[in-house]
Amino acid sequence: MVWCMQALLLMSAVSVGWAGIFTDDEVSKVGMFVEEVMRCRQIPGLTLAVVKGGETWTRGFGQADIEQGVNVTKDTLFGIGSVTKAFTSTLLAMMIDESNGSLTWTSKVKDILGQDFEFVDEQRTREGTLRDLLSHRTGLQPAVLTLFAGFAKNFTRADFAKRFRFLPEVKPFRDVYEYNNWAYALLGRIVEVLSGEAFEATLEKRIFKPLGMNQSRVLGKTITTKATGMAKPYYNVENKLILTDPSIYDIHPGEAAGAIASSAEDMAKWMHFLLRQGVTEDNVTLVKSKTLAEVFKPHESIPGDPISSKPKYPMMDLQYAYGYAWFISAYKGYRQMMHTGGLHSYITYLKLYPDLDFGIFSSANGPETMDEVTAQNTISFYVSDILMGDQPWLNSSTACTYPSPWGKMPPSTQNNSDVTNSDVECLDCYVGKYGQHLLGDVDVREGSGSSLELHYGRLRGSLNTTEDKTTFKLDLWDPYKFYARPGNATVLVEVNFHGLNKGKYSYIDLILPHKMTFTRDISFYDKNIFTSTKHETNGQCTKKLSDLLLVVLSLSCSLLYLVEIVL
Repeated sequence: MVWCMQALLLMSAVSVGWAGIFTDDEVSKVGMFVEEVMRCRQIPGLTLAVVKGGETWTRGFGQADIEQGVNVTKDTLFGIGSVTKAFTSTLLAMMIDESNGSLTWTSKVKDILGQDFEFVDEQRTREGTLRDLLSHRTGLQPAVLTLFAGFAKNFTRADFAKRFRFLPEVKPFRDVYEYNNWAYALLGRIVEVLSGEAFEATLEKRIFKPLGMNQSRVLGKTITTKATGMAKPYYNVENKLILTDPSIYDIHPGEAAGAIASSAEDMAKWMHFLLRQGVTEDNVTLVKSKTLAEVFKPHESIPGDPISSKPKYPMMDLQYAYGYAWFISAYKGYRQMMHTGGLHSYITYLKLYPDLDFGIFSSANGPETMDEVTAQNTISFYVSDILMGDQPWLNSSTACTYPSPWGKMPPSTQNNSDVTNSDVECLDCYVGKYGQHLLGDVDVREGSGSSLELHYGRLRGSLNTTEDKTTFKLDLWDPYKFYARPGNATVLVEVNFHGLNKGKYSYIDLILPHKMTFTRDISFYDKNIFTSTKHETNGQCTKKLSDLLLVVLSLSCSLLYLVEIVL
């Protein structure tokens, strides 16, 4: 009898927990929808959190560890990737509050990091602000491959900040939105300087503990993907699901850009805190609502087409601006603050509807294909519609075909059609070490037969020949083979050699998405790099020298003219 009463009380508590968010029928529909999408999109495991008003609903689906048969629960940890960025911007908001006006969103980076700090050119160094870093308008090289290649364990965030001057320009300063993880890595260093302690310690002290996010950790620092409680990361290589190498989830020194591991239960607490405008469950204000509101304002416009729009689709999902670690969007006319996160096999979605007082978080642990992204996008659409009181425009059938019947999925990438696999002529022309003072060193080696290999930190692979003897296609090996062979696609990295001098190429370019240039006989480990010749600024120094010569020439001509008049 006592057992029956306990069971009834438990069921009653569960029903009350759902009552403010879903009805029992809606809970069943959401569960069936998610399970069907996971099945057709081949998602190993997924966690889901929904908050509305003061209520929370969380649930795990699928498996966290296929080999051990461990299921995902509301407490299972997933890497949330770039959803981490909002924690970094919120820490800065807290510090702005406490500064009594000495720190603002427009504070100069150089004023915070000291006179030794420099960007790639004088204008950025003189004018660059927190706002520029937060809203991705620095125009600096995204250097995605460097994030994968990794840095040495003893390379500190202070070292990174000192070398930041060697991150090249790819777009003019403040001209366009150019997403950049390294800008947020630098913000991690700024948090350290302002707080006087490690970024991870500040994150734990200022956000995790006050919000009761007791399970959340930082990948590569306080947890690894092998740890108990983590959803193991899986990827699809040539249509086979394989477990990833844990080493690639250490993205130091870029933790502030994307290294948090969290659970549905913890992320529900985070969403509640944000929807309460900086107030904890215990009614403690950690950041002023006026300061926090700045992170959700549109600070940089994002050009491009909407994700889906009428009349082709039955609704409008428009992303039009970026705030401070938040994409500003409109779904069905409602204001939506969202961000996605992708850390290799982990893909995460977080959406907030402040005017409707609800939020949705989901994260999956594979298979690192477009199906994983599409699955979570459709789940967020379905749940959003229910919370808005609308009939969902997707069902389990159309969610599995989405974007069909309205649109088409981009075809699988096959960019190896120009690969010839012929012998490399003049191996010595290419072989050697090429470097850059921030991005690291690339080692081009002889492979088997007359072939070449490229070694760049954790990135290693074969250089496949093309018809152009200066252009190769990098075919990555483990631990990054999944980027070269995701599902049934083939994605190779273009590599160019140029500057042939005395029988050897002087430069090598790795192109993803922009050109990253490494120079022969220059090394990341060169001594006295800060006292040597001024770093390259993509032609800006040359232009200034040219302008100076013109001024000198003009003055000389004027003096000669005056002399002629006097004589």
